[in-house]
Amino acid sequence: MSHNTVARSALFSFLLLLGLGSGASPLQAQIQVTSATPNMAAEGTINLNVIVGGNGFKKGAKAAWFQSGTTNPGDVTVNSTSVNSSSQVTANITVSTAGFTGSYDIVVTNADGRSGKGTQLFSVTNGQTKSCLSANQSINVTSIFADTDTSDNPFQLQSDGLGAYFTYTNSKTDSVTSQIQATSCDLLFDITNSASRAVRVTLLYPASTPSAPPPFTNPTPVRSRIITTCFDNALNGKTSLGLMTFAGQTLDCAFRIGEIPYNGNTYAVVFDPSTFAGSTWAHVTCTGAQSSQCNAWTITGPPTTVDSSTGQVSAIGELLQVSTVKGKTVSTQMGLYFVSLSITIHE
Repeated sequence: MSHNTVARSALFSFLLLLGLGSGASPLQAQIQVTSATPNMAAEGTINLNVIVGGNGFKKGAKAAWFQSGTTNPGDVTVNSTSVNSSSQVTANITVSTAGFTGSYDIVVTNADGRSGKGTQLFSVTNGQTKSCLSANQSINVTSIFADTDTSDNPFQLQSDGLGAYFTYTNSKTDSVTSQIQATSCDLLFDITNSASRAVRVTLLYPASTPSAPPPFTNPTPVRSRIITTCFDNALNGKTSLGLMTFAGQTLDCAFRIGEIPYNGNTYAVVFDPSTFAGSTWAHVTCTGAQSSQCNAWTITGPPTTVDSSTGQVSAIGELLQVSTVKGKTVSTQMGLYFVSLSITIHE
């Protein structure tokens, strides 16, 4: 073999080694997906940030959830993915209220098409699971309802569940009930006998029946009962939202305001898409948790964001006319209406 041939061979070997050392190795280009925090959520969870760990993530990477062993996303929709580093991305997900519960794989795909999968890293639990107290018991709880109509002075309506309120400016006693009910696991917030707290509900215009004008548009503040669902009772002796496990978690919940007296009739407004298609959910957000149990929360009524293109308020509720027939309560559906909701404290 000539000296030139040996030199060319050595040069080729050197260039080959140089190329392998430049990061072109298929092994080094692999993506690994190894963890998810949190690693579970209940049906109905919205806008949950999940930190996905691994390596090989690059700018523009996208995360996806699939029922384990399939390419079916099941309950989970990924709203957005942000890359924090080569070893961490944050995926914002929403879990639908009905679909597949069980384990999920997480797949992260870079912009160049390379992907990695973490098997059974996440699970979706049944949002309807409840654990009630024994019969004829209830729990007094502190609950804060955030005012969802900022057109007037925004307030928060609060009950500490410890007894009567006293308003020193008018020397009247307010009776407010804030309890999780044993028989239904629902939160009942009753201000029927409150002198200083009220709910103001305005029906702006119909959402489903344009020819039907609302029976009221500007009612006086209503002393009302508010009922929200998807609460749980005490777990391990603690007042808790049993489906919620960490601060910042949000669930969709049904929301009912009633009874609303007006012009000789009685009405209620219900926000519950599972019962009245087209209506909107309220939101319950965990604000504090201990030992993986939520023990503090804020309830936000259905949103009242105005669509700039139509001028319509986005909160939609089913209007019911409530009456008593032969000793039984009868609710008559009157259609979907755009709703403005505010919760006020009158000093």
